[in-house]
Amino acid sequence: MKKITFAIMFALLSTTLFAQAQNSGTSQVEEMKTLFGKGNKVKIGWFIGTNGGYTRFNSRDIALMGLSAGLIINHNFTIGLTGYGITNSDYLTYRQFIDTTDVRLEGGYCGLLVEYTLFPKSVVHVTFPVLIGGGNLSYNSIYDKRNKDGDDWNWDNKAIDKDYFFVIEPGVKAEVNIFKFMRLGAGVSYRYTPDLNLIHTSASFINNFTASASLKFGKF
Repeated sequence: MKKITFAIMFALLSTTLFAQAQNSGTSQVEEMKTLFGKGNKVKIGWFIGTNGGYTRFNSRDIALMGLSAGLIINHNFTIGLTGYGITNSDYLTYRQFIDTTDVRLEGGYCGLLVEYTLFPKSVVHVTFPVLIGGGNLSYNSIYDKRNKDGDDWNWDNKAIDKDYFFVIEPGVKAEVNIFKFMRLGAGVSYRYTPDLNLIHTSASFINNFTASASLKFGKF
């Protein structure tokens, strides 16, 4: 319950900062600053990027990788798509999950990306991204069998249980304008899923914080 309250309060704080930033937007400098070179003067930009993250599902360490893309309006407001997938499923094995069957956890999530950036023309600035979308997790059996000659392994995977779920993930991130076409970021977010329904799994199984890093390329 405390985590849910935190997520709601975080979303409200982001909204408040969004409104404050709109009022202070006229005081920002005309030209974007970068570590190397000069920035762009555009009203509508774009970006594509990669995301990496670390989180935990209960006591299990989870490595996430993903992609993002979107449009940037007046330097401040971003709307686009983003998503993550589990990359270390080989290490997410549950022995004798059902009777004698071993399973592996696989899946990911994606959705709409809405993001507001405070002081985007500064070399270092703060953004408030929110992901709203859905995902899929499944427990897949992992067992093998030899062929008739007994010298080759054939892997046979079967979905023991799976579920599609709604997810919302607000966050805060610090970004650095490296070049006019590249940004590096790092931050933290909180992932909340209210309706996860998997066998032998709590409804709050994936509700947790994520530490992430991102690299964006585009016209900012």
